[in-house]
Amino acid sequence: GIRNDLVTGVQTCALPIYPMTRLQTAPDGRDFKLLIRPNASLGVVAACAIFGVFLMVATGIGIYMLTLGAWPVLPFLGLELGLLAAVFVLLQKRAKHYDLLVSQGEEIHLKKKDAKGEKEQRFTRYWTQIRVAAGAHWYPSKLMVGSHGQFVEIGADLTEEDRLETAERLKGLLKS
Repeated sequence: GIRNDLVTGVQTCALPIYPMTRLQTAPDGRDFKLLIRPNASLGVVAACAIFGVFLMVATGIGIYMLTLGAWPVLPFLGLELGLLAAVFVLLQKRAKHYDLLVSQGEEIHLKKKDAKGEKEQRFTRYWTQIRVAAGAHWYPSKLMVGSHGQFVEIGADLTEEDRLETAERLKGLLKS
């Protein structure tokens, strides 16, 4: 269906491959945009609502404990609420991470935003390779894009099956 692009805000027709991956292709099938985001189903409004419920329950418990004379419980309630708030803030920050791979003409542009900051890299389409590096023992594989010995991991938040299928799809798009 028609929806707003997650990065640029432009209204486009997008076909989601997986819930965390959105692929847009040009009519000729050569140019494409691939957006990979972490699975972040908890929005800001829902996080605030959940925190509000916990806040009301903790306030009720705190008042009850005060009436019983057990005031030493209050700092621990505050500590729990502070920890919960910190977790929700971290989740919201992580929800803004993404990998954007754009193919236009003979150039591949990679824009990656994660906890380390934003990073941009450009590759020549002809030399660009997609690799799946096997993980050691039980570790998941890594989806790598790059050329001339410089590879960058994308799709670290994807499941193993999604990562492998996305790699195959990208290999097919780069051949066209």
